[in-house]
Amino acid sequence: MTSQTQEIIAALDGVHPEAFGGNEVERLQVRAAARRLLARVESPYERAWGFCFEHPVVFAALQTCIDVGLWKAWTISGGGEKSILDLVKLTNPAVDTNLLRRLFRLLAAFNVVEEIGEDKFKPTPFSLAIGNESTKVRASLQAATNQYILAGHNLPKYLAKIGYTEPTDIMVNNYSDSDPDGLNFFGRLQESPSYFKAFTGHMEAWTAWKTPWTKVYDTDKLLDGANLDDGSAFVVDVGGNTGIDISHVHAKHPNLPVGSLVLQDLPEIIVNAQVDKKVKAMSHDFFLPQPVKGSRAYFMHAVLHDWPDDKAKHLLGNTRDAMTKGYSKLFVYDIVLPPTGASISQTTMDVNMMSLLSASERTQGAWESLLNDSGFKIIKFWPDPQQYEMVIEAEVA
Repeated sequence: MTSQTQEIIAALDGVHPEAFGGNEVERLQVRAAARRLLARVESPYERAWGFCFEHPVVFAALQTCIDVGLWKAWTISGGGEKSILDLVKLTNPAVDTNLLRRLFRLLAAFNVVEEIGEDKFKPTPFSLAIGNESTKVRASLQAATNQYILAGHNLPKYLAKIGYTEPTDIMVNNYSDSDPDGLNFFGRLQESPSYFKAFTGHMEAWTAWKTPWTKVYDTDKLLDGANLDDGSAFVVDVGGNTGIDISHVHAKHPNLPVGSLVLQDLPEIIVNAQVDKKVKAMSHDFFLPQPVKGSRAYFMHAVLHDWPDDKAKHLLGNTRDAMTKGYSKLFVYDIVLPPTGASISQTTMDVNMMSLLSASERTQGAWESLLNDSGFKIIKFWPDPQQYEMVIEAEVA
């Protein structure tokens, strides 16, 4: 090995998350550069090998260890170094020793766990996170097993079936074509509580990863001229899942009147809401008229990207009808695809929306058309520092 090669390897091995001092923007820039490096260094066959041969079995090993409770048990036990025999004792149902050994060799090769000797392993931050219920990493992996992977595998066949046209039907689509009972994505969630739980956990993890919208748009501006003395709402979080986004508003404005922050979602989600007692948690279907009238702001995070334009216009119309012109504002926090150079995260989400929901991520022009056609005028696009989403500020036209 040449000295230059040794220096390159040492430099790469010397990069650790702590080096970024908590700066997520810089960390993500280095992550993107590392992906570009791998794409340059790998041969075409090695890239193909990764997509077709590595990814399926690594995921299978991850899911098998979820199924036998290993990640959770290892994390609960305090982590630490374990022999393969110790790890077998953590499984329920019990796993054959050599089977687990073979799976862990694979997982060590992919840095999911660290191999420290023959038949000896220690956890990594990733494997500990799988075992930690609060991270929702395990729920995200389970959601992929339940729904995402099968739908993605079915997509080429379905696109051929519909003559390679862009899918737009929310009921009969690629997901329903892959579902054993012909259900669409949300229909399957309603019929399968375990799927619903995993998907909700994945959404919580995904939302927690992003930049809080209150750091993208200064919500102090909304306090100017806000009418809160009469019990009017300050922010209504429409389709807000279990409340991460509305909790960001509460954390920034803890002295708002009780009930001026409103979290809305379907009853089966609201029952699991994790919000302060000052936040009003309300069951609401956003395809029905908005019951909270005249709020200072209505907020939607990763809601509209779930729906093709006709359905998006419907729920936007319900929101517009509840707004007070000249006073109420609409905030949409969603991906705005750039004209060139869209990231892996953005493009992955776009094609997943097509695969699962016949929906899409939108360009700035598409957002302008959708909101204008729904009776809004856009005031400004506020990009988040991670360069993943933007807060779109709009008013009634």
